[in-house]
Amino acid sequence: MNYQDPTLERHFRGHKSAVTALSFNPNGKQLISASLDGTIMVWNLKQQTRAYRFLGHSDAVYDVDFSPKALLMASSSKDKTVRLWIPSVRGRELQGKALNFFS
Repeated sequence: MNYQDPTLERHFRGHKSAVTALSFNPNGKQLISASLDGTIMVWNLKQQTRAYRFLGHSDAVYDVDFSPKALLMASSSKDKTVRLWIPSVRGRELQGKALNFFS
């Protein structure tokens, strides 16, 4: 076997504060990140493709993930909301309060 030291594949910049969560899109083409700056970023893993910033939370975002088929993204925040996002260029959201979202 030929073992090699790890090498940096890509480096992403765009959040203004610490990153709190990461998740790969099931299609393997995107990475989503959450941050204490209250934003979510969708990073395209293909070189020379722009990232998209999703705005809507009013406080730190602690977690983010894609749905199994990547038709939605879910985020949770210190602002006491859970938001569902349609991962498109427009970044539309479906919003609900964290405590009564499924009531």
